[in-house]
Amino acid sequence: MQKIVSFHTGEYETGPEVTVSVPGRFHLLGDHTWFAKGNTLSMAINYCLFLGVSSRTDQNYRLYSVALGERKKISASNLKYRKEDRWANSVKAVVNVFMEHGVRIPGLNFTILSEIPADAGLGTPNALKVATALSLRKLFAPSLSDATLVSLLERANTGFLKTYAHRADILCALTAQSGYVVRTDHHKITADLVPFPQEGYSVILTDSRVPRLLAREELGARIQECIRAYETVKMSPDAPSDFSKLTESILEEITDIPESVRRRVIFIIRESESVREAVNAITDREFGVFSRIVNRSHEGLRDRFEISCPELDWLVKRALEFIIPDAPDLVCSRMTGRGFGGCTYAIIRTSDEESYFQKVDEYERIFGFKPIRYKVYPSDGARIL
Repeated sequence: MQKIVSFHTGEYETGPEVTVSVPGRFHLLGDHTWFAKGNTLSMAINYCLFLGVSSRTDQNYRLYSVALGERKKISASNLKYRKEDRWANSVKAVVNVFMEHGVRIPGLNFTILSEIPADAGLGTPNALKVATALSLRKLFAPSLSDATLVSLLERANTGFLKTYAHRADILCALTAQSGYVVRTDHHKITADLVPFPQEGYSVILTDSRVPRLLAREELGARIQECIRAYETVKMSPDAPSDFSKLTESILEEITDIPESVRRRVIFIIRESESVREAVNAITDREFGVFSRIVNRSHEGLRDRFEISCPELDWLVKRALEFIIPDAPDLVCSRMTGRGFGGCTYAIIRTSDEESYFQKVDEYERIFGFKPIRYKVYPSDGARIL
């Protein structure tokens, strides 16, 4: 907290009136099930974004990103999305939806200090939006409910930023607790906490460092294919009213869907169900079952959803070399996020950590990219400091 206060005071010659901490996150399962009203299992991590906010006497918003060394000046009368504003659009999106909701927002100073690894798909933009929303609520709308806050953040995503609602990201940041993972049911606006075992096990994120210039576009195309397939299924008299009850057999009877898209939609159906199974397994401490679910999910992302790449597959395979047949251990690995690069996560026995690191050291020689490893653990969600 002292760092963000110091940076804010040095930049604006006044201390912040509110400071917020929001964790990064990654998804263990169900990253891409939201459009099918499925489930997502997520973990908030011990790398946070800090935001300091103070009032101004004019109607301007000044934004300072410490990590990037960048500054932005925005007028309240010109709160429009501009591609060149990049990270600042997240703040503008939240300020804009608060104003549309009837909350008067005066000029403000923002200081952003993020320790969340950049460009690794670990939720930095979401953390900034959640931090901004919590700051604005604290200063100008203290009676705003959590449900309304989530709704406003979703509107910031879909209306201002023209992206998806990202409900699992928002709920993970807001509800996470140390020692738990977060299960989001996209039918609801709440999330459940699931105890996660830590003693004797390590969670390691490995950033493949593969350039992901096409990741957003390619994943977006696959999602749109699946959404169109769901629209086609809706027209079938055999389709259930609740799409969470859609079965593979119903899908296979509909002939108007290309086979490649059918494979992806079937993966989504299986993935949503696998989140339920994984929650039951981890709750009952059936670690072998949980591990098989995670490992099977990566296979589906690689072979059915087709968003993995050789580098991610190689990293996953190295972690799975620590599986002992028939041992009820928590040993699993999977890519996480948009794919075509980005991160894998590995859950292995702590006693195998150094051996795993030695295996991963071979990655740069084989692929030419230097991976970055982060040891993480399930951490607390967003909080006012």
